[in-house]
Amino acid sequence: MINPRKLKKKVSAYEKFRDITKSIQLVALSNIAELKDTIASRFLSITPFLVFFDVELYAECKYMNCLVIPINIDKNCCGPHNSEIFKSTNNLIEYLEEKDNTVKLFTTGKKGRMYFINHYTGYLIKNIEKFNKDIGTLSIFSCSILGEKIIKLENDRNYIVFKRFINIFKQEPSCYEIVSYNEFLTLLVESSSLVESIFHRVVLDNKDYSNYINDLYLFSLSILLMDSFEENEYSSLGARIVAMDSAKKNAGKLIDILTLAYNRARQEYITTELNEIVSCANFV
Repeated sequence: MINPRKLKKKVSAYEKFRDITKSIQLVALSNIAELKDTIASRFLSITPFLVFFDVELYAECKYMNCLVIPINIDKNCCGPHNSEIFKSTNNLIEYLEEKDNTVKLFTTGKKGRMYFINHYTGYLIKNIEKFNKDIGTLSIFSCSILGEKIIKLENDRNYIVFKRFINIFKQEPSCYEIVSYNEFLTLLVESSSLVESIFHRVVLDNKDYSNYINDLYLFSLSILLMDSFEENEYSSLGARIVAMDSAKKNAGKLIDILTLAYNRARQEYITTELNEIVSCANFV
């Protein structure tokens, strides 16, 4: 006969687990609301710079030095999220190498570092762990520091791999392809309207032309990095909400099953005790 006390303990344990999943879900919903406002307010600032990174204008990526920057999450409940980033990065590396490009990796987070060290020995040249621990501390200044590190590596192409938030139930792998400063400058020169507008801006601000272009390139890269990190965090929160909702439902089903088993075991235990009492009374 099953001991009802053991079943009662299991029911209590699953009830606590369900409460924890509810708490995680509520925190994720709160964070996702804050990020939604942040990303919406940044849309106007990022839109003008997307024209500088129009892939259709780029030269074919062949025989180039390429840097791939996968953005991973070190927080719990993000296994499936990271797996899709890993898969997308694997596909991108395979594609680039088919075009005879040299590929290096600049990873973020402990999980990303360990994965790529194990699967791409010799590819990793830099790793930053603290960027995805607290997305609240992320700013254009911190992203500009990361952008300067990337620029100093002097690669021909940079690829930022992340997940873009569509809705709570859907997040898609995405990638920003970013040209080197020299190719960026060439694109500006070829776009007379852009050069003219930049020239007028420089004249009005009394700034040095070359430094202005350098700052423009760094700011463009920084704001795309910031968008990538925040979109990736946004997506991970959506995935966490869905995962916690699924865990909560599964815990609820187990609680119902165990509660039913507990009630039956308890009734059997009471019935057995009564039978023993009656038997003893009849014997006496």
